[in-house]
Amino acid sequence: MSVSASPNHPDLFDRGTPSIVRLAGFLSLSGLFATSAILIDANMVGPIGDETLAGLGLAGSLYGLFMALLFGIGSASQIVLTRAFGEDSPQLFAQRLRLLLGLGLGISLGLVLLFRFNIHFLVDHLASTSGVGFAAKRYLELMVYGLPISFCAYLLSLSFDVRRQASRELWGFAIEVPLNVTLNALLIYGWLGAPELGIKGAAIATLISQSARLAFLLSQLSRDPYFRTTSVHTDTHIEQEARSTPPLPRSVLVPVTMNVAALIVGAQAYQLLFAQLSYLHFAAMALMAPWLSISNVLGRSIALSATITCADLPKGSDALHAAIRSNLAALRVLAPRLALLFVAATLLTGGLSWHISGAVRINFMLLIPEAALLVLIRTLSVTITAILRSTDRPKWVFWVQLALQWGFGLPLLLATILLFELPIFVAFGFLLCEELLRLIIMGLRLRHLLVANSKK
Repeated sequence: MSVSASPNHPDLFDRGTPSIVRLAGFLSLSGLFATSAILIDANMVGPIGDETLAGLGLAGSLYGLFMALLFGIGSASQIVLTRAFGEDSPQLFAQRLRLLLGLGLGISLGLVLLFRFNIHFLVDHLASTSGVGFAAKRYLELMVYGLPISFCAYLLSLSFDVRRQASRELWGFAIEVPLNVTLNALLIYGWLGAPELGIKGAAIATLISQSARLAFLLSQLSRDPYFRTTSVHTDTHIEQEARSTPPLPRSVLVPVTMNVAALIVGAQAYQLLFAQLSYLHFAAMALMAPWLSISNVLGRSIALSATITCADLPKGSDALHAAIRSNLAALRVLAPRLALLFVAATLLTGGLSWHISGAVRINFMLLIPEAALLVLIRTLSVTITAILRSTDRPKWVFWVQLALQWGFGLPLLLATILLFELPIFVAFGFLLCEELLRLIIMGLRLRHLLVANSKK
């Protein structure tokens, strides 16, 4: 099945299933590289000591919470920028991008001021030991200044992705990843006469390497032929055009931003509740968490490809109907393979983790079937939700997801943890039930839309 990108882009992008699969592949690579910073830091900080490594883990969780609202803006930007690109107007696209950058930078600077002076308070209440807290503070005191950098790099990457140029932004990681590894070695361990800064050196290395990638993205954007038509206009013409361009669509921006931010905060709440289980059970969950995180990145890449291929098409159109079906066909190909890949990776991890106690390994192995089922269901639900969010009613999607997570899953898990001593695979079942309900509700809504459109 082959469907053109939009009425204004008849030859721009084939929306058939093979093209969607290729796009999801590029976006998956981008997502994996984007999460590499914390993984690199964890592996290179590990030799310093267990408390330092635990402090890095705490700092990473808090930084994810700090970024929740900004990731929400980024998710809304996927829809806004895709629709602007579908209008075949570089001027509109550039203006939308500038407005979103301004909005995100303003919020990120506000978050810097808010959290910079509250880091000690947050860490002191969450750290299990003084050593863990000391390490987390040293890392976050610098990394909090990376919020604007992270957001700008994320949004500029999206500006390439929605224009089907994900391969171009991937080159930025060819700068960031090697630079991060090199600076970590120098600044953490003090190699070649550099100062030995420990976990603080890891933060400095991450900030510098992310800034280098941001500079690369800015240079690519400034030389992009797509925007050359905007540079030949006079200032008066640009001002007139800006006044005639409608503001950012709040009907999309607000519900999508709040939806994604609430989901991220809810995911962290689940982790905090799992941490209340016995040590041996939570240790198994900690061993599983990196693989779940990687699978989430890959699943979100499939969802982003669905947003990019659907958001700019007219509601109820045959083109949109065909694009949705192409995405569902791609989902049927990718989701089961991702779940099987997850099973293979986790079984290999369990088989090779001889340094971990037998009780933790048994709990980990018992968790694999449920976790694999979660990966399959979540990949399906996240992608179907992305289609609905970008083509149907984002406010309805927001309220449904909010009710499922904060009105059903989290309260039920909290109540049972307070009343019973649960094994991890039972507690994990509440998260699985929530995700399954989301898939059923979103799947029925999408089926209703497809049936209603086919009757027209």
